[in-house]
Amino acid sequence: MQIRALDTLEDVRTLEGMLADYIHFVCDDLKADAGVTFDAAVLTANTLNGLHKVVPPLGRTFVAEAGGVRLGMVFLRPSGPEAMEIKRLYVLPEARGTGAGRALLDAAVAAAKAAGARALRLDTARSLRPALALYGSMGFAFRDPYPESDHFEDPVLGPYLVFMEKPLG
Repeated sequence: MQIRALDTLEDVRTLEGMLADYIHFVCDDLKADAGVTFDAAVLTANTLNGLHKVVPPLGRTFVAEAGGVRLGMVFLRPSGPEAMEIKRLYVLPEARGTGAGRALLDAAVAAAKAAGARALRLDTARSLRPALALYGSMGFAFRDPYPESDHFEDPVLGPYLVFMEKPLG
């Protein structure tokens, strides 16, 4: 397995199918866990409209690949002064348990440090227990919602999220 950076908006747009899979996965999980329904098409469109934030010079995008097949992705974008934010960490179901998620997260941590960030933040569904376990094992701790999050004080999705941060200093 290798981790590769996607450095152009055109390259990142090739992840549209995986991104839609991720959003459907999260929506399905929230429906099963909390009985709430979200419009996956709207969430996908909103993410696609913000992809300029996850390519240089603002952010980064990484993919995990094996044998030319993409296994997962992660986005990294600015989040206020001296911080960056993890977005859309996703590993395909057939690649879970291979270490792809940890490798993607390692790449994002290294890129955030290289960019001079002093903290790395994220928000995630409270029902995604494997993701929470991974983040916790890598030094992320729960924190209050932060204003730079897309879901800060979000009355619809906010109640189903947790917020985490890892110091990088």
